[in-house]
Amino acid sequence: MLENGLLSIGFSDFCNTEFLNKVSENDWDFFEEEFQKRWEFLPKNRYNLWRFVAEMDKGNWVIVPSLKSFSVYEITDAYAFLASDKTLTLPATDWNGIPILRDKKTGLLKLKNKDDSIDLGFIRKVKPICKDIPRKEYADAGLTARMKIRSTNADICDLAESITHAIKNFKINKPINLKSEIFNKSIPVCKDVIKKYLNPDKFEQLIKKYFETLGASSVIIPAKNPSEKKGCEDVDIVAYFDKISTAVNIQAKFHDGETSDWAVQQISEFAKTQKYNNDEYSNQYWVISMADSFSEKCQKLAIENKVKLINADQFIEMLLNMGIQNLDVL
Repeated sequence: MLENGLLSIGFSDFCNTEFLNKVSENDWDFFEEEFQKRWEFLPKNRYNLWRFVAEMDKGNWVIVPSLKSFSVYEITDAYAFLASDKTLTLPATDWNGIPILRDKKTGLLKLKNKDDSIDLGFIRKVKPICKDIPRKEYADAGLTARMKIRSTNADICDLAESITHAIKNFKINKPINLKSEIFNKSIPVCKDVIKKYLNPDKFEQLIKKYFETLGASSVIIPAKNPSEKKGCEDVDIVAYFDKISTAVNIQAKFHDGETSDWAVQQISEFAKTQKYNNDEYSNQYWVISMADSFSEKCQKLAIENKVKLINADQFIEMLLNMGIQNLDVL
């Protein structure tokens, strides 16, 4: 989408001209009423749609993070567009090469030979300001932290100076050296130490300690192979964050090389059971592995099942960001 100069958001249930016009004019009451009418409740993520349609404006900058970098785009139009707008130049295929078609009745997008529409509701036209800026080298602490938020979007106007500096320094090849150098030298050493002195059980304890230090309300390591287990479903650690009603469910893999799709299969099957989770909690599903990489099949399956993959380097970076106090108990 971004290659076509388009930034998108879901909420295709609300993809109609009246909704776009009303919300573009900041009609909050109408916005709330539509959610009650169509979804019969007011989800927290509705604010993401409000920001996208009502608050974003021509000339605003949008930060789009990726795994190890981020890009900055400028919004070129005052108003959002419906994804069903036939004047938009949309991608011809998805990332698997499957053709993307328009439904003749609704105008919404769908994959060829698929009945369900793609969940694209609204579009913003954008142009690139600066692309593929390495996070580690150019994002300061505040910007780095904000790019980790799980919400679809957020107002980060308070970080305008950080973003401007990052773009300026990137263009003159002047990275933030200290943190980058420390991390680059520390990660291989930490990885060797963890692999040498820990075992699978202690690796789970390390992950548990990480989430406790991060501020989890409670962290549990469920019993292995419980009698009621029927399939491949498995979770190794569950971290609860009561203040934000979120549970992080982790499958831990302590091995070298490459992690296969089996890890994603296990945590995805567990997701269907919701065994340790309160209905009032939103759930995230992670695989943390001491392997250097994940197989291509594993990565595709993770995308399909919305599972976050964290390899050895990424996990060690998380530990270094958190600090190593209290690790003597392992």
